[in-house]
Amino acid sequence: MGSITANPFQDIPAGRTESLEALITQFRADTDPKRTDLLVGVYKTDEGKAYVLPSVKEAKNRIFNDPDWHHEYRPSSLGSQIYRDLSAKLLFGPDHRLLREKRLISTQTLGASGGCHVGAVFLKQHYGPWKANGNAEIFLPVETWLNHPFVFQSAGIKTSFLPYLSTKTNTFDFARFTDAIKSLPAQSVVLLQSGAQNPTGCDPSPDQWRELASIFSQRGHLAFFDAAYPGFASGDIDTDLAGVRLFAEEEIPLVFVSTYGKSFGLYSERVGFLSVLVPSEEVGKRVEAHLKLLARAESGAPPDFGSKIIETVLSDDILEPQWRLELREMANQLKRRRIALREELEKLETPGNWQHITDQNGMFSYVGLSVEQVTLLRNKYHVYLQDSGRISIAGLNRFNIDYTARSISAVVKATTSQ
Repeated sequence: MGSITANPFQDIPAGRTESLEALITQFRADTDPKRTDLLVGVYKTDEGKAYVLPSVKEAKNRIFNDPDWHHEYRPSSLGSQIYRDLSAKLLFGPDHRLLREKRLISTQTLGASGGCHVGAVFLKQHYGPWKANGNAEIFLPVETWLNHPFVFQSAGIKTSFLPYLSTKTNTFDFARFTDAIKSLPAQSVVLLQSGAQNPTGCDPSPDQWRELASIFSQRGHLAFFDAAYPGFASGDIDTDLAGVRLFAEEEIPLVFVSTYGKSFGLYSERVGFLSVLVPSEEVGKRVEAHLKLLARAESGAPPDFGSKIIETVLSDDILEPQWRLELREMANQLKRRRIALREELEKLETPGNWQHITDQNGMFSYVGLSVEQVTLLRNKYHVYLQDSGRISIAGLNRFNIDYTARSISAVVKATTSQ
């Protein structure tokens, strides 16, 4: 009989700290009074404070004052039927025929990250083309949320990348992106973001969504949608999800993931949603059974508090339109911050064209800075952003926009004059 290893984990290699987490730690240790956090996509007020939506405050008050509210398990591992029905109607439209036909099968998830993971595992186990060729592979834009590759790789899925951004203009390179998708093997799986794309802020136009849908339909591709920021591109959740709804209406195979973390400001509550388009109600019953098994494996039972807030707001004739107005105001506030940043950069005669800052949408902007410039911003001016040059527009406020613009301008002038 072999000896028992004293430390069964001794062969695990040293881990690495994710770059964003390391930068956040560095920012928190920085004592400079002008330090500026443009790292994390969390909406802040124009005073730089955490923002709790008034509609969410009211929903919480109602829940706390409900004598029948409790902390027992939800009746299903998929989440409450009320939550799933309200979410599906909000995200796909209140009278979508696929909902009437019971062909959009859904489950509550632990935010969009949890939704991506459940969707990844589901596809790994059940997506026919992957099983037929023995190759589970998903295609992602080169510029995508930094956690996307990790989520899919952790599920045993190969990640490959597609060109997305033009680094010359800091705009969506639609021609290269569509050419790449056309060249993929039939029935490939491609990840798309529905709007306010993280990290670039560059989205397809309505005409481009229609062309993408046509390509997906012709090639038989499956669209894996991540809708983390619905409403933050245009200010209107229906407008931002028009591309998703088009794909669904065209019956393009899709897995759809969304979260209420951003649109309701429920970041730490991890309130997510996943939906799978199925060819028939009978197939949907089988898919739902497998999603129940995955949900049990993921969390045992879904958390209740955040989803109860969503139910309270979306089912109320006063709170639901109030929430929509609050979401629109957050989006408009981000647009105003973009305008202020661009105008100040141009006022300072910063080398380059800065129009892309206002052309992009949502919480993030690829401003077009090099790693050298980003490093100089952090080390000399204490302005923190990711090495990619992604700025969180949500981190700008009336106290730091001018300083951020002056710092960027100084860095660009210093590095372009060498």
